[in-house]
Amino acid sequence: MPTSPTGQASPVLVVCAGVDERRDAVVVQLRERYSASYDVVATASAGEATAALRELAADARQVALLLADDPGSLVDGRTVFRLASELFPDVRRGLLVEWGAWGDRESADRILALMAQGQIDYYVIRPWHNPDEYFHRTVTEFLVEWDRAIGLRPREVSVVGDPSSARVHEIRGLLARSGIPHGFLSAGSPEATERLEASGVGPGPGTVVLLHDGRALLEPGNAELVAAFGLAVDVADDAMFDLVVVGAGPAGLAAAVYGSSEGLRTLVVERDAIGGQAGSSSLIRNYLGFARGISGAELAQRAYQQAWVFGCSFAHSRAALRLEQSGDGLLVGIEPDRTVRTRSVVLATGVSYRQLGVPELVPFESLGVHYGASAFDAKGLRDRRAHVVGGGNSAGQAALHLARYACRVSLLVRGETLAASMSQYLLDALDAAGVEVRLRAAVVGGGGAGHLEHVVVRDLDTGESTVEPTDAVFVLIGARPRTEWLPPLVLRDPWGYVLTGDDVLAEGGRRAWPHEDDPRPLETSVRGVFAVGDVRRGSVKRVASAVGEGSVVVSSVHAHLGRQVVAGPPGR
Repeated sequence: MPTSPTGQASPVLVVCAGVDERRDAVVVQLRERYSASYDVVATASAGEATAALRELAADARQVALLLADDPGSLVDGRTVFRLASELFPDVRRGLLVEWGAWGDRESADRILALMAQGQIDYYVIRPWHNPDEYFHRTVTEFLVEWDRAIGLRPREVSVVGDPSSARVHEIRGLLARSGIPHGFLSAGSPEATERLEASGVGPGPGTVVLLHDGRALLEPGNAELVAAFGLAVDVADDAMFDLVVVGAGPAGLAAAVYGSSEGLRTLVVERDAIGGQAGSSSLIRNYLGFARGISGAELAQRAYQQAWVFGCSFAHSRAALRLEQSGDGLLVGIEPDRTVRTRSVVLATGVSYRQLGVPELVPFESLGVHYGASAFDAKGLRDRRAHVVGGGNSAGQAALHLARYACRVSLLVRGETLAASMSQYLLDALDAAGVEVRLRAAVVGGGGAGHLEHVVVRDLDTGESTVEPTDAVFVLIGARPRTEWLPPLVLRDPWGYVLTGDDVLAEGGRRAWPHEDDPRPLETSVRGVFAVGDVRRGSVKRVASAVGEGSVVVSSVHAHLGRQVVAGPPGR
């Protein structure tokens, strides 16, 4: 029996196919390619697969992948795919189909139904020649996703601390959104003590981050943390750029990719982590080109790498503090005490989550009350209860992901319907996953001893309130734009969203735009300063639209640079 790098029994790949020839074709290729690291278990029916899965769970084995050509129907109505996810929440599940099955209406309907119900991650075409690299590409993608989710392999970074600590939660969230694989060790555990001693750190130092090269960071700040992983955090004072992008969400990253790829000296300044709000999304199913879906963090990391290889500079974990005009150029102040010069600026600061506004819950922020939701939050709620507050796609995605682990998930929505705020595919998936959706409901209180233990939920129609036990509340109720640092010259609406293009003239008039030509698309009331994504008034709050705006704004940036009358580099 192969063993993993940790010395444990190797994870398992389970195959379920009723026809011997078809089953053998899959099993042979899996064993030839993966037997050094995985056990392969072959079964001939959903009943056999069910028995094998139960036995593997009883033996505390890990199942990484289930490939089955028939979902079957167990005594209680569940399919083998549903059972697999209950026993192994991180398992990847694929429906085995024959080449061309998508052309058969019955087969296509089955694939679509299982996808909509959240029972499979995708379909897998049975290999029909050896080696079938298309088959192996699909399997490898499944295994990469499983490996990232399960955290079985040794990680580059380990966080040691109190699991109920708000700072521990903040650090783990930053690492997760920054695409840095990490493990967690509870302070005082034998393994944590051993690792700390090996790193020369005694017990009781507070939160410690252990790196793969043996270094130990004691109570690190965010900038120190990401710098230790090799990410740039500083920029030279008085450095000169063609374009400074403030914010590294989807819109900002798109602007960075297109700007740097077209030869502009580009700097991206990000105060938190790459990806913005989208970075905390467990699965984005409707982004163009990713039929199986992609996590927000993975999408953001791919965009970051793309911008980086085009020569884009980054200042991670640094906030932009001020924006000033200077001659024909602009000055951007950056933490801690840097000022850079630039010929143009793209504001892509996005929005921050709106607070719940319940005083009783303030002491429990990061101690059971979370704004946004990330993958590691869900894993910590295995067999526990969770509430999600919100009615948009982000809330739906969070509830769906939590349902893989938590024994009960309730989605609380203030409105009377979800039809206008949530995509239909999410509504169907929530129903299939057994998530309780409660309309006209609001959290009005809560409490616990050191950690959130209950919430008070009010029925907004009857006014009645009930106390409900919970282990976590995830709040995704909208957001406010991050524009408080901008000067008054940058016009905003009463809610703080930046005005661009025609809106500048419509609301500010020529007093706000004293130039003969009109503002270019996405240009703010300050010439050469543009706004894209969620921070802009009138934007569509979707990842794809943010990426679109970030892409097309570069055309306006080029037009601005072309019309600049430059007597020399922008100066002070």
